[in-house]
Amino acid sequence: MKRAIRENLAIWITAGLCVVVWLAVQLSGLRLCAVQTGSMEPAIPTYSLCLVTTRVDYDELAVGDIVVYTRASDGRQIIHRVVELTSGGAVTKGDANHSDDGVSVTPDNLYARYIAHIPGGARVSNAVLSPAGLAVLCLLAAALFLPELAGRRRRKRG
Repeated sequence: MKRAIRENLAIWITAGLCVVVWLAVQLSGLRLCAVQTGSMEPAIPTYSLCLVTTRVDYDELAVGDIVVYTRASDGRQIIHRVVELTSGGAVTKGDANHSDDGVSVTPDNLYARYIAHIPGGARVSNAVLSPAGLAVLCLLAAALFLPELAGRRRRKRG
């Protein structure tokens, strides 16, 4: 067992780091949201990648906050600004939109609050998460580990 761990140390370290990063992100409440439309321009440009926190209390929302909520009609996540707070819920509106969304945010469908954004970051995210992008990631991972495995085979033969 110790030999197997020693021989695959790079793989174990990489896997361990992935688990630590994943746990840290899950526990922090930080998430990334891709903005695919221009409804929040100029504050958040189209194809921005937004950093949001899921640690948000509905009762602490204020007019002007930018929030992410799950739209009831289709289940999509929308990032818009709170323009009014009513007894029925929060009314939101995209900065570039002419009309508001109506009462769209309630305690049940509030997902996150906006923190910051990276202009153009969603283009990278979209590319990486596409089938071709995932294939490239798999090839890169293989390119990192195959030389180690091939060297191990040569050492065993030699």
